[in-house]
Amino acid sequence: MSLLWLFPAGFIALTALLLPLLIHLARRSEQRIIDFAALRWLSARPRPRRRIRFDEWPLLVLRLLLLALLAMLLARPALTGVADTQPRVAVLPGVDLAAARRAVADVDAQWLWLAPGFPRIDKTAAPPAAQPVSSLLRALDASLPADTALTVVVPSVLDGLDAQRPQLSRAVHWQVVEQPTATAKPVTIAPPAMQVRHDEAGKQGLRYLNAVASAWNGPRPQAANDSSAFSDDDKLHVWLSAKPLPADTAAWLQRGGRLLVDARTQVPIDAQRTPLWRDANGSLVIEQISTAQGHWLRWAAPLQPAGLPALLDADFPSGLRAVLQAAPTPRRALAARMQPETGAATYPQAATELSHWLLLAIALLFLLERWLASAPRRRSRQ
Repeated sequence: MSLLWLFPAGFIALTALLLPLLIHLARRSEQRIIDFAALRWLSARPRPRRRIRFDEWPLLVLRLLLLALLAMLLARPALTGVADTQPRVAVLPGVDLAAARRAVADVDAQWLWLAPGFPRIDKTAAPPAAQPVSSLLRALDASLPADTALTVVVPSVLDGLDAQRPQLSRAVHWQVVEQPTATAKPVTIAPPAMQVRHDEAGKQGLRYLNAVASAWNGPRPQAANDSSAFSDDDKLHVWLSAKPLPADTAAWLQRGGRLLVDARTQVPIDAQRTPLWRDANGSLVIEQISTAQGHWLRWAAPLQPAGLPALLDADFPSGLRAVLQAAPTPRRALAARMQPETGAATYPQAATELSHWLLLAIALLFLLERWLASAPRRRSRQ
């Protein structure tokens, strides 16, 4: 355990200690009375002397101490190495508390909800059952000292997981409580709707996009020549033309628009090109163009089988949809298979600030200072 100062510049406030010293300074001159006879008989040795004295020492010391504590408060003292090693039991909302207490026999542990803020079970009601379990486990692991034992009580089926098993810095007692779970509703995502603008050469690739939309069971692409402006910002804009992109494309991209351009579209010199999709032979199909104005996708070759053989592959529609619309990450799994692994780095613990204790001491000293300053004996002296 050691003491540190989070804001050492706060000690500049110690210069305020001069103020009570000046207030309590007794300016009294000690003079020697000499009977005047004649100016020539006056001695040059005895001169008036001054003594530095302070009135009301108890009140002065109290005020100095009060100002010193205020300076310490500004410097934000804190202690490191103060570890709360009381065991923790985190219960996922939705788990029957009675069943959880029967499963966990640790009576000295502190029971928490596995929810944002980790509220105590004995002081708060149950939060909503839908929680990001993996993120909360990592946050709870980071907030606890390394020597604190952690027990997590979860239902038999977990929802709200990440794409991988959680990895923590400590071994967790993973307690699974069997209870009925609600059937998860299947998540269906509508296929991308396309709006196409083309020239005469790009019109030849339109039939392949129509076939893709049919394989997706999605709406037929809205096609028009390249002189027509895009009209729907929510759809995927497909530009199959050798002309430059419309002037409002940059602003539309910055608003989150999605754009897929022809291979004939010029790429800025300072753009970053990232391959996104290659066919079975390793030939590039689609790349991502990244510039200061935004990101968009670009065909690697014109939409013709001669330059883009992947158009004739049976999995071309699914591959294109995977690039345009990533599949949702599985978030539901059996709890018995999702016990957290160890191996994560131990997180440094935050220092414990002493501000609340200093505030209490300052308040008590201020009340004592006011009582001494207004004492009857002091008023009688004045």
